[in-house]
Amino acid sequence: MCYIQSQSISMRNCCLVLVLCLATGGVLPAANPKAQKAFREGLRYEASSQWKEAEKAYSEAIQDDPGDAQSYQHRARVRYVLEDYQHAIEDADRVVGIEPGKAGAYQLRGDAYRKLPDLHKALADYNRAIKLKLDSAAIYNSRAAVHSGLGENAEAIADYTIGIKLRLDDPAPIKERGDVYAAMGRYRDAIDDYDQSINLKPDYLDAYLDRGFAWGQLGDFHRAIQDFNAVLKIRPEDAKAYTLRGAANLKLDQNENAVADFSEGLKITKDPYLYLARAAALVRLERYWDALQDREQAVRLRPDLAESYLARGGSYHQLGLHEQGLADRTKAIELKPDLPEAWFARGSAYYLMGDFAKARSDLAEAVRLRPDYLEAIEVLKKTDDKLAGARETAPVEAAQAVPPVAAPDSVKVEPPLPQPAPPPPQPAPPQPRLPEPVIAHPALPVPAPPKPAPAPPPMPKSAVSAEEHDRRGRALTASGKYPEAIEELSEAIRLKPDFSRAFNARGYVYLLKRDYQHAAADLNEAIRLDPNYVNAYHNRSVARKALGDAAGAAADLQKGR
Repeated sequence: MCYIQSQSISMRNCCLVLVLCLATGGVLPAANPKAQKAFREGLRYEASSQWKEAEKAYSEAIQDDPGDAQSYQHRARVRYVLEDYQHAIEDADRVVGIEPGKAGAYQLRGDAYRKLPDLHKALADYNRAIKLKLDSAAIYNSRAAVHSGLGENAEAIADYTIGIKLRLDDPAPIKERGDVYAAMGRYRDAIDDYDQSINLKPDYLDAYLDRGFAWGQLGDFHRAIQDFNAVLKIRPEDAKAYTLRGAANLKLDQNENAVADFSEGLKITKDPYLYLARAAALVRLERYWDALQDREQAVRLRPDLAESYLARGGSYHQLGLHEQGLADRTKAIELKPDLPEAWFARGSAYYLMGDFAKARSDLAEAVRLRPDYLEAIEVLKKTDDKLAGARETAPVEAAQAVPPVAAPDSVKVEPPLPQPAPPPPQPAPPQPRLPEPVIAHPALPVPAPPKPAPAPPPMPKSAVSAEEHDRRGRALTASGKYPEAIEELSEAIRLKPDFSRAFNARGYVYLLKRDYQHAAADLNEAIRLDPNYVNAYHNRSVARKALGDAAGAAADLQKGR
């Protein structure tokens, strides 16, 4: 068999494969001399990476000898390289129809399914190839990647471990196993793998980048910065490295350095999250007016992003513009009603403005959404105390709607905010300060999220519609249950293949998992199905940025306006 497995084909290997194919009569179509000639031409074109010409030659061979499995397999390979995955799958179908025991055809078809992505079908094909005794590093590493994409982390680790043992000198699967460990929160195991991959390939910049992220998750921001420095020394236009280094500097209270890093990142990509991150650093430097400008820019770039309004509302409150601040927090809640930070922020504002009944309602909702939200629990307890002291003069029906929440009495409560005043170019910060909102970004090192509330028990898939699966998938995403969310959204797509909302939602889950290849594939499909899908353009811009396509990310942001 002269099936060429790797997409990155060196000329030496291609020539060797060609010589072997020509020297072994069994691999060429023997029934038809014309087909045999076209097949040889296809091999030559394939060896020189002339993919279109190779596809044409193999098609001629198939036309002259429709029963030859080898011509179908080579054409499937060429079509895979050309990213014509559906036709590659059709050719692989013909191969397994003619020769059901051809393990390489199952592997190739699995690769194509993985690109679509249809991970369950890819997994089935990889399982079949392994059952047919295909025992290579590539097949185990490919199956590991599928397990990872399905959220089956233990199975992914097991397969990567086998693949690594079969080929000890390949840094890529070692780094990818580290990514799975990181997704599981096992950051020290991840760092061990990143170390090993870097030892094998000292210029493996993606491994430095991911190791720096892992150090950040462990709170070792100095080591994180060292790794980001290594990336930027060789790849000075890496926006993600600037973003992560800026976040590490922010954690170290090196706020000027953080502003500088976020500013460098913004020169490369106009990411709303970067504006929000720089604004957070500017607030620490008491540059409140500059912070407001960055948050306004984030709102302009992503008017559908609740976090942008949440942060801008904080700036308005800091500048004494409380009505505008409340309006922004309300807008954040409208856009993302399951965001506990938005309810906490508005509730805290009401508390500091002396409207304890409204404060209690918002704070109780924040605690309902996140039962271990300590800041909200503490301020809610303070609010209950205020309301209890005023029972004889103020109605408390709203306060009685939710039972009091006990918490340590450790939060210092500041007096009400002063009345609004016109902000000067660089105003002094008004007192007291409202809490700064926490803005999450897929690339920023942040503490592990709290455990989500349990999801409702599943119903049989056959009993619900695609729309219901989509709704469940979105709810599971909000709860942080990404593998379950992917399963529900995949079922929605299976039931309704033109369901652009489900493709967008699943792409968003892959973004949260930092699986940018699968995210981009799903978002491409969402946009193909609905070219005016603004949110899909926004999400794809994040995926493209993470994949290093700054121009494509910028174009998507422009289209999403």
